[in-house]
Amino acid sequence: MEVPGKQKPKKTFSVSRGSAEDFLLFCIPCDRDGARVPAKGYCSTCKEHLCDTCYKHHKKQTPSRHHILLDQDSMPTTPSVPIVKDEFDSCDDHGDEKLKFYCNDHDIFVCSVCVTLDHRLCNVEYIPKLSKHILDSEELNEIMAEMKALEDNYYSQIKRVKDEIKAISQNHDDVIKAIRQFRKEINIRLEEMEKHVVKEADNMLLKQQTKLNSISTDVQEITDKLAKRQKRLDNLIHRKCLDKLFVEMKETKKGVEEMRMKQKQYSREEVFQTVSFVKNSDIVDMLDRHKQLGELITKKASMGENVPVMKPTSTPSEDKTLNLEVVEDIDLNSSSGNTKCNITGIEVIKPDNIVVCDCSGNKNVKCYDIVQKKIVSEIKLDNSPFDVAAITDDKFVVTVPGDRSIHFMSLRNQRIVSDRKVNINEECYGIAYSQDKLVVSCNYNPGKVLVLDLQGKILQNFSGDNSLFCLPFYITVNTAGTSIYVSDCGLL
Repeated sequence: MEVPGKQKPKKTFSVSRGSAEDFLLFCIPCDRDGARVPAKGYCSTCKEHLCDTCYKHHKKQTPSRHHILLDQDSMPTTPSVPIVKDEFDSCDDHGDEKLKFYCNDHDIFVCSVCVTLDHRLCNVEYIPKLSKHILDSEELNEIMAEMKALEDNYYSQIKRVKDEIKAISQNHDDVIKAIRQFRKEINIRLEEMEKHVVKEADNMLLKQQTKLNSISTDVQEITDKLAKRQKRLDNLIHRKCLDKLFVEMKETKKGVEEMRMKQKQYSREEVFQTVSFVKNSDIVDMLDRHKQLGELITKKASMGENVPVMKPTSTPSEDKTLNLEVVEDIDLNSSSGNTKCNITGIEVIKPDNIVVCDCSGNKNVKCYDIVQKKIVSEIKLDNSPFDVAAITDDKFVVTVPGDRSIHFMSLRNQRIVSDRKVNINEECYGIAYSQDKLVVSCNYNPGKVLVLDLQGKILQNFSGDNSLFCLPFYITVNTAGTSIYVSDCGLL
């Protein structure tokens, strides 16, 4: 809408090609052929500037001989824009009819037949009439400005994406560097532990070698003495020196008795001992429990933010407090239920769905969509479900104490589907999932916690005569899979 007393600003369109030989006024016919020639005249009929050659030919050619021509002194001083004859598209419904009309009511282009048949009561306008002042229209200015703003925003977006890619790559390099640094630290510590136990083995070897070498030396000396006495006795016997033989025999007898005592002493000494290496059970258990060096903690980063370095989250400081605010109450009673629902288990699956166990007389599992704000699916069981745990974004498990089983379920197209049932022969209540294993609490004679694989095979049973638990109900596992937390309502 125009305001009286004010003139609408004119939009200036540039027809220059930006070369070094540009002229403010140039010949339009030559420009169509790719040449930029300065204008020397103007045709008022064609509304085009002409060079000296085209100006002369314009006077001689039959079609333009009677056109009104202006010389260089009289021609307009503003650039002329080449007039291109518009060609309208053909109507899909009416053959060769052209789409020369615009229906304001339906925001579509129509032909004359369409107007007659389908748009007689609509606000229809002739396009050539509408387009006369399109170059100066506010709507064109607005859409051009909007497109320019969009273009600038997308260029900024592209730059941010490139920066994000670079930041992600740097972040990845930092994470790999941290992982390998940790591995180096572990290797150094393991080398120190290895050196300690190897040194201990070396000391044990040296101790035994020293003792055995000492025995070997003593035995060799005794053997040499025996050989010498044997030689003297043989010589005296041969020479028949009976007196000396008698004396030597008595002395040898005493020496032999001493040698026999030492021999018994050496035979009683247990010098040689075998050594074996026993693995550190704490290290073995740690390696069995942990499948990787650590975990990667991520933080969502919107476009334009720096990508955070992946590292374990720190413990919140004591001065930070959490404020809880009730957003809304969700009614999980369904029209198909006979009694008011009693929720004993709840789990989030996918981004916008909540699965709950209704342990009342309804005996069903329900899925509530927090976006649609309604129950989108429910499945009825023979016995009451108690607790639920997510395995993936669309798969979960439900405990049913009444039939001593665990039900594996999926959410497909917002519909709960029962995949299979695994019998446990235990009244299962609380359930949690961690690292391809299920952890289940059973609170009957005696209370226990079971660790199972996804086929239902019991891998570990934490129970015994002196039970760790009285009445364990709910259960959860930390993200590393190293700690199990159990609520025991039987403990005072």
